[in-house]
Amino acid sequence: MKLYELTVIINSSLEESAVQAEVEKIENQITSAEGKIHKLERWGVRRLTYLIQGFNQGYYVHFLYEGPSRLVSEIERTLRINENILRYLTVQAVSAPPKEKKEPETVSEEPLSVEE
Repeated sequence: MKLYELTVIINSSLEESAVQAEVEKIENQITSAEGKIHKLERWGVRRLTYLIQGFNQGYYVHFLYEGPSRLVSEIERTLRINENILRYLTVQAVSAPPKEKKEPETVSEEPLSVEE
């Protein structure tokens, strides 16, 4: 499975519960297709550079997920027909998913000896 980044701009005039419902739809679609969400970031309402469908603000949400390649086209098809989604962009991620932090290894502090 490949790693993907998906950024979605949701209509900011929706109520918070409706925005949450849209995010949950995307989450459910990813997990039901055997995908795994590594990171979900809600960037909140931001001003758009130009008007999109008459709106100058949008609610940004960013997903980092892993899934089969067919999942990308399924998600994009669903987003394309959803009237509450202003824009979306999916790219294949280059880096590995974030891993759990490990304890730093301890290094012995023995002085190095210089031989003559």
